[in-house]
Amino acid sequence: MWNFAAKFLNVVLLLFFIFPTLATAEIKSFKIRNDASDLILIDEFEFTNTGHVSVAISGVSVTSIPESPPDPSRIGFFLVSDDALSYLKRPSCDLDFKFISLLFTFQNLSGQSSFNTSYDVTYPNLYSLIFANCNPLSHVTMDIRTEFYNTHNNGTIKDYLSAGQSNLPSLYIKFSLIYLSSIAVWIFVCIINHRQYHRIHLLMGVLLLMKGLNLLLAAKVQHSIKVTGVPVHGWIIFLYILQFFTTMYFYTVVAFIIGGCCFLGDLVMPGMMFGLILVTPLQIFATIAYKLSREVLLESLSWDFGFVCADNLCHVVFIGFLMSVWCTSPEIVNNHLAKVTLLRMFHIVFIVYSVVDLVCKVVGSDWAKVAEIANLVLYIVMFMMFRPSQKNDFFAPIDRS
Repeated sequence: MWNFAAKFLNVVLLLFFIFPTLATAEIKSFKIRNDASDLILIDEFEFTNTGHVSVAISGVSVTSIPESPPDPSRIGFFLVSDDALSYLKRPSCDLDFKFISLLFTFQNLSGQSSFNTSYDVTYPNLYSLIFANCNPLSHVTMDIRTEFYNTHNNGTIKDYLSAGQSNLPSLYIKFSLIYLSSIAVWIFVCIINHRQYHRIHLLMGVLLLMKGLNLLLAAKVQHSIKVTGVPVHGWIIFLYILQFFTTMYFYTVVAFIIGGCCFLGDLVMPGMMFGLILVTPLQIFATIAYKLSREVLLESLSWDFGFVCADNLCHVVFIGFLMSVWCTSPEIVNNHLAKVTLLRMFHIVFIVYSVVDLVCKVVGSDWAKVAEIANLVLYIVMFMMFRPSQKNDFFAPIDRS
């Protein structure tokens, strides 16, 4: 058993380190190699009225067939607001679109292989940095370095987090303190109700610790990005690993809570193991997809979609697992009505949480506060429902005589 667990952990760690930390910041580097795409989305950033963007390119080369030499004025970078983004990809060249902010074209290179420019953004909005190549059959190779930030205090302080994410460090710290301080409350509840205490309550306490540390580490990473534009070296990898294990541990605790309801007997244990077996690879894929969507931003929409689908499939699996409670025989329901009712209430709460979580992931980081509130509410409800208490005999052994 321990050998299997060690091998599984090694595989998980290998999957994380296969994809090195390329970006995960607002100072980012990309490589384009022999690409003939007419439009490439480089990055997105929400600016305030004191925004700033810098773009530097090097190692530039453009190749095409001899019959159609490339026009350097038809290759370049531009910013476009979220409002005008839907009007792109028209038949004509998007560099001529009047609602874009043209940064530069390859004509500005003047025969050189490198160039850099800066641009001040004074109109608050979500902007996309896009590379356009309006020369058919021409292939571009170059290295790109971008820098996005908003300024505060009359331009003396740089904030590398977009406007919708600027408060993430303080948000995560506040919620981490809530979870970590709740550990003391949970220990107190377990002590005064020690006769109703079960080992599952210890696992629930560890879950609070893991969730609090996860948010504390997320605050550390986001603060580093906010101040310097890049995360502290190595911390981002630990964050991804801790996020994965926290999520998996949460599903395990939920499974063992239902498994503790021993009146379901043989219905629960196979379902619990099957649910965990399905959720584990889904969470591995979801975490890797999230990592790639945040770091390899070029054409990352498919990874974003994969992350959302895989992560919420985990909810679907456990919703199906909880549905076993609804499908128990009437005789079992009548004999253990209080326990079945409690599980069904938790089922409804979990479904509502899953819907809110899905909406927050689709909308994006602007709804991070809503997502954390939904997580906190789920934890509060779960810990209140299944706490050790004289009035709560959910985990009490069943008399089968």
